[in-house]
Amino acid sequence: MKQFAFSIPKLILNLSRMYPHPWLAVVFLCLACAELIALAVHKNSFWNNPTLGWFEKLALIVLSILTWVSVSWILWWIAGLTLSPRITPGRRRLLLPLLVICCGSLLLFFSSSWVFYWRTGSFLDVESLQFGFSNLVMMGHYLLQAERVPLLVSSVACLLVACLIVSAFRRLYRSSAAESAAWSSTKIGKRCLILTIELAVVLIFVSSMGKNAAIRTGLWWQHAGPGCDYEVKTRLNPLLTFTSQAVLTLFSSEPVQGEIAAEDQGPERSTPYAVNKAQQNSPERLSVIYIAVEALRSDVVFLEHQGKEVMPNLNRLARSGLNFTNCYAQSTHSDYADPCLFSSLYPLRSQIHHYYSHTDPWPKTMLYDVLKQHDYATAIYSSQNEAWGHMDAFLESPRLDVMFDSRSYDGPTLIAEKDRSFAYYVQNSHVAGKLDDAITVEQAIQWISKQEEAKTPFALCMNLQTSHFPYELPHDEPGPFQPGEIDFPASFLSYPREKVPVVRNAYFNALHYIDEQIGELVAYLEEQQLRDKTLIVIAGDQGEAFYENGHPTHAGIPYESSVHTALVMDCPGLLPAKEVNYLTQAIDIVPTICGLLDVPVHPCFQGTDVLAENRPPPEERCIFIHCESNIGKCEAVVTSAGWKLLHDRRTNATELFQLNKDPGEKTNVSDRHPELTQKLSLLLQKWRRQQLLYYQNPSCYGFYYPPRTPKFSPEVKKLVSTE
Repeated sequence: MKQFAFSIPKLILNLSRMYPHPWLAVVFLCLACAELIALAVHKNSFWNNPTLGWFEKLALIVLSILTWVSVSWILWWIAGLTLSPRITPGRRRLLLPLLVICCGSLLLFFSSSWVFYWRTGSFLDVESLQFGFSNLVMMGHYLLQAERVPLLVSSVACLLVACLIVSAFRRLYRSSAAESAAWSSTKIGKRCLILTIELAVVLIFVSSMGKNAAIRTGLWWQHAGPGCDYEVKTRLNPLLTFTSQAVLTLFSSEPVQGEIAAEDQGPERSTPYAVNKAQQNSPERLSVIYIAVEALRSDVVFLEHQGKEVMPNLNRLARSGLNFTNCYAQSTHSDYADPCLFSSLYPLRSQIHHYYSHTDPWPKTMLYDVLKQHDYATAIYSSQNEAWGHMDAFLESPRLDVMFDSRSYDGPTLIAEKDRSFAYYVQNSHVAGKLDDAITVEQAIQWISKQEEAKTPFALCMNLQTSHFPYELPHDEPGPFQPGEIDFPASFLSYPREKVPVVRNAYFNALHYIDEQIGELVAYLEEQQLRDKTLIVIAGDQGEAFYENGHPTHAGIPYESSVHTALVMDCPGLLPAKEVNYLTQAIDIVPTICGLLDVPVHPCFQGTDVLAENRPPPEERCIFIHCESNIGKCEAVVTSAGWKLLHDRRTNATELFQLNKDPGEKTNVSDRHPELTQKLSLLLQKWRRQQLLYYQNPSCYGFYYPPRTPKFSPEVKKLVSTE
């Protein structure tokens, strides 16, 4: 017993010699312990991962400690470099401020990553930074609007701490070099760094082997949950997450193997598009206004709150036309969900986040491309900055007459057609890089009036944005639903759960404001006697969550609150007052519009006309959802029978819900229905594989249009309908 007691201090002493200096051993060991304690407090950490064994958790603890050992040595070597006699005094004066700025930036990244983890359960990775830099201006506007004080305080604090760290390390190195050499050695530091890398590699690849084997055998749906690879890459340490994801991104671009089956292949691109000549020359052609509303949930239609209708003008359109009660977005984040609305294409194009480019080689045909061939005037009027996620590169087309977004507005001057200049932001008109929806509608009405003067039918696509978090109304208008002021710490990623009623009121106020603008547009059509000649379509781009499944806002896992959206179509004399319960997805809207306008559906479209007589029967119907954001990397498949299967690619978790009995998705029933879970998982995997094969192979996208949606086999059809 005495020998054991004696060995503990000796063990601690020997372990502390892994650090370059005794004081650094104390500081960095305390940092490692503090980080492990903080992880233990959070519900989403390796401590609370039931799929890990005790030996795996022990290995993660060792890796966490070794990471901080490696950091201490790297900083020690940098401090020694700045004191090297080979560096001239002039270069040293330039090097030190640069070192302080770099250190401060790393500290800001480290603290921001921890804030991000505390709100989402994962640290920032390379993809997160890439997304931020790709949308730097808009992200900056949002942060200055929503988190100005924390951002300013943390930036100043990180610079001050960086100054102290650089100064302390240099002073310690200068005064204690001999003591440090007696304490430890550079050889030990190098070995610790190599050991850290080796342990991380072993944990990632050994844990990944089981997952990869499950994928190859088609049993990936049985994977229990996140393993060591997920912990290292996502939520063990900010520096580990960033470096491991950066390295893996370089080596994980291996293309998907195989070919698309002939029956799943899209039509040949040589197939000519047949314009309806009779419709092209008809004086009775209908115009179309297609409005995408930010975060418009399905349950908002006909919703009354505090004795008032949230969207009375939308409700009038839903009562007189078609109200689609079972419509789904294609994704939970706008840069993927919005382009689907106007293109009828699934968003999945690559294994990592895809940023649209003017040089993308794949075919795309937008609603306005088709209608331009039928001599329609075409335009987009959007309140958002369409450069978000480079969506403008996807939306632009030679057949688009006008592209108006928040960059294009220049005070009272009308927009010039095809104006792509980055106009200055107008005071009281922009909210986090978005334009007041009243201005967008006003500009759209002026454009419609020009088409009416020319007696030209028009296709107008719109995007209204007031209902994006933090739901701020222009000119600080109070809104009808109170209390509705977000005067407490809140961000897109988190806010106090007890404040959900206030945040929901703010959301309803924003939708009510959008509804007023829709009312202005409808009133203008009625005044100009265009109402009976215009098909109005209003759709949510995605939903909005209020912690129903543990997360707020959107862009995360595709639970119902984030993907079950509103869809309303109305045209007096053309459409009856009717509720449509047929399972519908965002990519179906464009083909359905074409069907109503008697315009042939383009072979590039992946959606279907859900009002056509030859639409797929409900028992064969399924839709697919894809998310590739910083807080959600998931796919989902939904069937007409109410089955919904979710697969989280980060945690490898699979969930099955029966929405008819459990609309809130509270009970995962995959264990009760293993055969159905397997079949739906394989169907989802087939869809993902088809999309990736198509977009990675020039032999596919060069000769064919995108693949068709997978269909149920007779066996799956029977399972879906009977279980």
